[in-house]
Amino acid sequence: MSSTQPGCGSNHRVYAVIMVFQTSVILGLLAGIFMVALGMQPVPAVGVGGGALVATFTAGMTAVAYISRNS
Repeated sequence: MSSTQPGCGSNHRVYAVIMVFQTSVILGLLAGIFMVALGMQPVPAVGVGGGALVATFTAGMTAVAYISRNS
């Protein structure tokens, strides 16, 4: 008797996007907090955190797209 292997029916791309988003948010928050700790005013520090979030998300999604295209 042979049995078939159950296939993985989940969409791993969704998990990759969630992981990249969470990492981006964490790094954006840390960048903003770090800038305030260095003495920057709060509003420009929020801008730095937002920029870090966007840059990290863009780089992460580029990496995910490259890796998933080559696998």
